[in-house]
Amino acid sequence: MSLFRRKKDLGLGKERIIVSEGSSRFGSHGYTRLRDNIIYLNSDGNRKVIQVESAMEKEGKTSVTANLAVSLGLTDKKVVVVDLDFRRPRLHRVFKLAKEKGIAEYMRDSLSREELIKHTQYKNVDLITRGAEIYNPALILVSDKFKDLIFSLKAEYDFILLDCAPVLQVSDYIHISKVSDGALFLVAYGRTTRAQVADAVKELRKNDISIIGTLFTMYDKKKDARYGYGYGNDYGKYYDSAYGDTPAAIEETNESDGATEEQADK
Repeated sequence: MSLFRRKKDLGLGKERIIVSEGSSRFGSHGYTRLRDNIIYLNSDGNRKVIQVESAMEKEGKTSVTANLAVSLGLTDKKVVVVDLDFRRPRLHRVFKLAKEKGIAEYMRDSLSREELIKHTQYKNVDLITRGAEIYNPALILVSDKFKDLIFSLKAEYDFILLDCAPVLQVSDYIHISKVSDGALFLVAYGRTTRAQVADAVKELRKNDISIIGTLFTMYDKKKDARYGYGYGNDYGKYYDSAYGDTPAAIEETNESDGATEEQADK
């Protein structure tokens, strides 16, 4: 799947939801194709919990997660999005909801499961935020209470999308994989090196994490042609040799990952 977007549609410097019912925007069509592939992969009901991963930050994870959720919701699939990027949570800003009353409070038994799940303005899409700052994410991710939470969500929702921290920067993905059915792996054009991609894929495979699909984000066709970067061909060859799939190339809004959480929330 190779989709290109005009430069002015990239939404540089902020994450936003571009998917809406009946939208004619080109990026929205890209999410429709991604959504249809995800639904197909889950035709047997065994790939409901998907962790969205990237090698490094600023590759579009949060935007992809949010827009995919909205696109799935428009097909009457019930979706819950869980912010597991505990160090830099952003989903609450994308959905314009409060960060408070999230996983942190739920794990401390100061919040019920009903209070934990926030309803968004988008059809069939719910959100679980991080809540207060979490100093040791591993303790939460390996806990029985967290595993029980994901298990209960599987009984209630058609899809559970987990927005995770970058593979090469945080090791949380190892623990998250115990409750997920596979990873959607993102690679950002002009930002992520082939060495970083190779290292991230190696880490995921080493921990028996199934990569159910790949997504090439932020592709700039004009820049590629002008400067001869050849990312499309190079990455296509790399993925063919790495695990037999050519990457899905989808244009996505750029994330402001460089900002601290405090700056982002201002």
